[in-house]
Amino acid sequence: MAAIAALATVAVLLVAVKSSEIVLIVDPGEIVRSGYAVSKTISNSAAAIALGTAFLLAAAVPVHEPSRRSLFRLLRSSAAVWAIAGFVASVFTFANISGVPLNEAGTAAFWSQFSFYSTGIELGQAWTTTIAAAVLVTVWASLTQSPGHAAALAGVSALALIPLAQQGHAAGSASHNLAVVSILMHVLFASTWVGGLVALVWLRRTLPGHLFPVVLRRYSAIAFAAFVAVALSGLVSATIRITDPATLTTTSYGLIVLGKVVVLVLAGILAALFRTWLLPHIHTGRTRLFWALAAVEVTFMGVASGLAGVLARTAPPGAEQEIYETGPVTAAESLTGSVFPAPPSWVTVFQGQPDPFWLLLIIFSAATYLLATRAQRRAGTPWPWHRSAPFLAGLLVVLWVTCGPLSIYATYLLSSYVLTIVALLLAGACIAQGRPGHLALATLRLREDGTRGPREWATFLLRRPLGLFDDSPLGVGLVVLVTVVLAMIPAGMRWAVTEPLGRVVVLTAVVVAGAVLGSALRRALTGRRAGDIALIGGLAAGALAGTAVTLLGSTVMLDWFKTMNPGGHPAADADQRLGSVILLISAATTALTAAVLALRALTGPRAATPSLTSEDSHS
Repeated sequence: MAAIAALATVAVLLVAVKSSEIVLIVDPGEIVRSGYAVSKTISNSAAAIALGTAFLLAAAVPVHEPSRRSLFRLLRSSAAVWAIAGFVASVFTFANISGVPLNEAGTAAFWSQFSFYSTGIELGQAWTTTIAAAVLVTVWASLTQSPGHAAALAGVSALALIPLAQQGHAAGSASHNLAVVSILMHVLFASTWVGGLVALVWLRRTLPGHLFPVVLRRYSAIAFAAFVAVALSGLVSATIRITDPATLTTTSYGLIVLGKVVVLVLAGILAALFRTWLLPHIHTGRTRLFWALAAVEVTFMGVASGLAGVLARTAPPGAEQEIYETGPVTAAESLTGSVFPAPPSWVTVFQGQPDPFWLLLIIFSAATYLLATRAQRRAGTPWPWHRSAPFLAGLLVVLWVTCGPLSIYATYLLSSYVLTIVALLLAGACIAQGRPGHLALATLRLREDGTRGPREWATFLLRRPLGLFDDSPLGVGLVVLVTVVLAMIPAGMRWAVTEPLGRVVVLTAVVVAGAVLGSALRRALTGRRAGDIALIGGLAAGALAGTAVTLLGSTVMLDWFKTMNPGGHPAADADQRLGSVILLISAATTALTAAVLALRALTGPRAATPSLTSEDSHS
């Protein structure tokens, strides 16, 4: 039903949208234009179903072999369609950008050029990566039916959506980083929402009636989070592309955006009705109304998918002006796609650029933590304020770094990038003092149906990855050292500074490393293990001091920071020395803090400390 709605929407819009408003390098003809839109829509829909099905298998479906087998059939079938439709769409894309007529597809020259496009051109490489991942999911889903493997398949499917999402309008827009992050969030969460609902409808044939309400409640929570993320990322993305509200009603791009907004609002209303009205009574057997609502929502989502497919090929308002009438720009502006910022000052301390990924993550983390503390208070075991305060303070630091002035200046000034790394290490250490892992284990329900919910995943993460560093100060110190070094070497720095996805990965790794550091120091202090504190602090300080020394040499990423800095090479070199000073001060502060904590540990009696795998020591 979703596929039919999507294809019907594409067909109507291809007729309604003027060809002059479709983004084309050369006009390849109606067959290529229509064929690309249809095949891309089918590919997107199949990808969403594969991702949503894998996610539902990993997080929501109880142990019931017929249902699990049925969902794995849906997963591998949708992945196979994803791969085939993706290949067809890639061929149409090649015909579009190369100008090679499609009627030459029977010649060796056509496929020779297509091979070069698929391996040597960025857009072709993105399609090749996506198709290869879809094939991998198809084969993998044919060999296993494990929930753990389903989680891995969900991860592969999500990663496979990233290359093409980075090739859309965001690739050439102003506020490039913000645009790319917004479109990535939009694609991933929308796919999870849509695909999960399709998988839920598919389950109707095999899942027993007494298990169905359980799956519905779990999917409802997933869908709510996805709806918020889709709405936020869509709003940011539309704001970047549409600067004049009048173009919402005077251009095809604006009308399609309005159509997506209407469909999203209607789908949200249906979801709200389901969650607040129908879900509490679903155990009574009132499923017929649910299926009616589900059918309507699937149709809406199909329409939204069709709108998105055509929107990706429609020129946004002012596209021609962006290409031909932008006027003179600096080299820095041409590389970043953004207007060069004003010099840093006290006024810019509280300015910034909201990042939808970090904004959503921080709001979700703070809300979840506060709700959990309220649950503890209601249960008669109040959560201490000296845990909540550093946790919330750490989140505020992360918010200021990722959505404040450093989110802008870290692209242009190496010293701002260094300050970003140091501040996020500190923020992670503060977050760990709030002991969110222990709070999660104290408030989340334990599932008894063989599935992994939030509590099970929290336990797994705390006992496996983080448990490796339990009672291992050397391991903790090495984690911090390796993370700082990787973030500061030219390759890691370039990835974080120039690529939106790299920025998310690197900054997330730094926050996690800071949390591991803070948790280990807290455990060592509680156990009065002065030697462990000294070792951990020494390695962390050494990592910061070592990278500071490297910045005293030749200019790192000279080609980039020389271009970004209005003062050229001398100014970039001076800014790098400032970054070195920041790291040296941070190293000295870390060493001093470790010395104070070690001295404090020596002044009190030695006490045994529970291990990280114990519930009351989770962080």
